[in-house]
Amino acid sequence: MFEFTLGPVALCAPGPTDGQDEHAGLPPDLHEVIGTAGDRFRDPFTRICLYLALGCSETTGERDDDTVVIGTEYGNTAALVGLQREAATKGRLLSAQNFPNATSSSASAFVNLRIGSTGRNMTINAGVLTPVMAMWQALSALDQDRSAVSRLLIGDVYAPEAAEDAALDTGDAPCTDGVAHAFLRKGAEFTAEFVFGATGEPHPGPVRSVHRAGALGSEAGDAEPVPFVERNSAFATRAFLDLVHTLAPAEAAALECHAPDGRHATVTVTRQHANSTNGRSL
Repeated sequence: MFEFTLGPVALCAPGPTDGQDEHAGLPPDLHEVIGTAGDRFRDPFTRICLYLALGCSETTGERDDDTVVIGTEYGNTAALVGLQREAATKGRLLSAQNFPNATSSSASAFVNLRIGSTGRNMTINAGVLTPVMAMWQALSALDQDRSAVSRLLIGDVYAPEAAEDAALDTGDAPCTDGVAHAFLRKGAEFTAEFVFGATGEPHPGPVRSVHRAGALGSEAGDAEPVPFVERNSAFATRAFLDLVHTLAPAEAAALECHAPDGRHATVTVTRQHANSTNGRSL
């Protein structure tokens, strides 16, 4: 069990491009916020992560050891694919020196460097279970006192190749672009419990669902789960964290994730104290 306090939650969703190269719904002030330095190696996913991390400012105290956890299936693979396309189009080989700057984990490094954090940065890819695994890592950093704040960024922006890959095991799930951002801080406002397992059989329900559980001893039963059919976990994560902000003392909210192969993961958050003044969504 982990204890924490939840800060602001935000979502940037450029629109349902479903694996198209053009992302017309990107914020109009994107480059004003993040600049253009290093753009050759920054694909739309990395740019959105930077936009959220820089735009969602919050005082974190004297410590500058924020942990940055990015939960994503495809990360900035569009940067790698772009280099490969360029090589194929121009009919020449690329230099290997280009690739260290465009690896699938570089978005977390870009964020750490830009916010001036001295804490850890990591990228979590656990398929459809990614949001639960990413939260576990973010809260572990607080529990072990490695950081006072964990920045959580969850989502995907799909290149055509990523959308094709996602269709191999969840062909009916739309690949809607979007990234969610949240602050998880040391505190005792909430507790989080995690359950991981496997059934060995496909799950008949939705890939992810969110629901509220009533306070202990109350007559109200659990609310009906809200299903999320999107492949992208940003939307279920945003809905879950927004629900956490609305919990009354002793109420709980759960995010359940089910992989096609029977693996499953659930995080249940229970409010311990009254609402804080800095919990809000953007």
